[in-house]
Amino acid sequence: MSILTDLRRFIRRHRLLPDRARVVVGVSGGPDSLALLHALNALSSEHHWRLHAAYLHHGLRDEADDEARFVANMAAEWGLGCTIERADVRGIAAQPGVSLEEAARQARYAFLGRVAKRLGARYVAVGHNADDQAETVIMHLLRGSGLAGLRGMTPDTPLAGLRLTALPADQRPDFHGIHLVRPWLQTSRDDIWAYCRRNQLEPRIDATNTDATFFRNRLRHEVLPLLRAINPRLTRTLGHTALALQGDYEVLSRHRDHLWDELARIEPHRIRFRLAAFRALPIGDQRALLRRAIATLRPHHRNIGWEHTERLLDLLVLHPQQASGGPYPLLAGVEAYLNHPYLDIISSSEFTMDLPQVQAPLTLPLPGSLSLGRGWSLRTRRCSWPAQAPPWHERANPNILWLPIDIPRPLIVRPRRPGDRIQPFGMSGAKPITALMTELRLPRAARAHWPLLVDGSGRILWLVGQRASEACRLPADATEAWEIVLSRRPGDV
Repeated sequence: MSILTDLRRFIRRHRLLPDRARVVVGVSGGPDSLALLHALNALSSEHHWRLHAAYLHHGLRDEADDEARFVANMAAEWGLGCTIERADVRGIAAQPGVSLEEAARQARYAFLGRVAKRLGARYVAVGHNADDQAETVIMHLLRGSGLAGLRGMTPDTPLAGLRLTALPADQRPDFHGIHLVRPWLQTSRDDIWAYCRRNQLEPRIDATNTDATFFRNRLRHEVLPLLRAINPRLTRTLGHTALALQGDYEVLSRHRDHLWDELARIEPHRIRFRLAAFRALPIGDQRALLRRAIATLRPHHRNIGWEHTERLLDLLVLHPQQASGGPYPLLAGVEAYLNHPYLDIISSSEFTMDLPQVQAPLTLPLPGSLSLGRGWSLRTRRCSWPAQAPPWHERANPNILWLPIDIPRPLIVRPRRPGDRIQPFGMSGAKPITALMTELRLPRAARAHWPLLVDGSGRILWLVGQRASEACRLPADATEAWEIVLSRRPGDV
C-alpha cells in the first residue's frame, strides 16, 4: 500500500481536511514538512484543497536564511503561496522559566495561526510523524503525566487550546475555529524519508536536531534506540497505545464534563464544589475535577503536576470528617479551602480583590468617606428621623450600620488581631471574631484582612457588611445616629 493511500485513509478516518479546505502547511524545509506539503499537493486535485506554505525563521541559525529561500522556491515551483516571517526566539526565551525549545514552539504555532487567520484558513497542517508521537509519549511518561499526556499528540487539536503565554498578546490573537492537524501521525520517519527519495525531494537538515541539550533530542538519539533494541516495533506499539488512550480519554472526558456541569459552581476567581458530593466521587474523578478547577483559574499554566493535587486528595481521605480548614496551596496562587459545606478552589489574590479587605488601620471620618481600595468604600453621614420611625424598619441591610451619636472616637477600620472578640447584636456574651467568621462562612482566604470597625475605646462595633455589635444599639427614644454604608462602585477592580 502506498504512502499516499495511507495518508488519504488517515485524513478521511479522522476527518482532518474536508474537500475544498484552505490549508496552511507549516514547512521548515526538513523531510517531514517538505514531504507533507508535496503529498498534500499531490492529493489536492481530487480534494480541491487550497494549500499555502508558511516558514518561520527563528533567528537562531545562519543556515535558516537558505532554508527560507528553499521553501519559498519550492512553493513557487509547485504553484503555491508562501509566507515567511522572522521571530526573536532568543528574546522570548529570555523570560524566566521559558526554554529555547518552548519559545520556538510557541512562536511557531502563533505564526501559523496568524497566517491562517489572515488567509481565512481553518486548518493548519504540521509534519509530526509516528516517531515524534513515540517520543512524546515517552517524554510525558518520564516527566510524569496522566491520561491527557500519555495519549500523546492528537490528529486534530484546536489551535486556540494551545497555551502561548510566553508571547505578547498582540502576537497571539483569537485562533478560535482553527484546527491544528497532523496527517503524518501514523507514518514513520523512515517511510517519509523513502517518500522524499522516490520524489527527488532534497530536504534541508536542521543541525539542532542532534543537539543533546534538548530533552527531545536526548530521547531520540540515546533513549529510544535502547528501547527499540528490546522492542523493534516500538514506534508502532506506542502509536497504538496513544490511539487507544485517546479513545479512553474521549469517553472519560464526556463523563467528567457531565460531572463538572453537575457539581462545579463557577464564580469570579473561585470554583466551588459541594464537599459531600465531591468526597463521594472515585478518586480519579476527584483528581480530574480538581485539575480542571486549577486549569480554569490558571488557563495559561501548561503543567499541572501530581503534587499539585495529591496533598489535598490525601487530606480528604485521611480526614473524612474534616469540613473546615485551609489554605491548602495547590499551585501559582491557587489555594483550596474547606468551607463547610463547600470545597473552594480559589485564585487567592484575585478572589480577595472582589471582597472588602484592609491591610492596615485606617481612620473613618464622621462624616465623610473612606476608600478601602478596589472600589470598596465606607460612607458616613449624620441622619435623623421622626420619633418612633427609625430607618432600619424600612431598610434592613447588612451593609448599613447605625451608631449612637456619642460613640467614642476616633473610629478605626482595621484587619483582625489575635484575641479579637465581639458581642454580636442581641447576644449577652462575647465570642472570638474568628468564631463568628467561621459561623458566617466567610471565605477563609478573605478572613485575615476582612475589615473590622472599632470605636475609640477599642470595642469592635462591626464585622463590616456582616454582623453588628451590641455596642451599636441605639436608645429607644433616639431620633438621630451616624449612618455608615459599605458600597462598591460597579465595574471597579
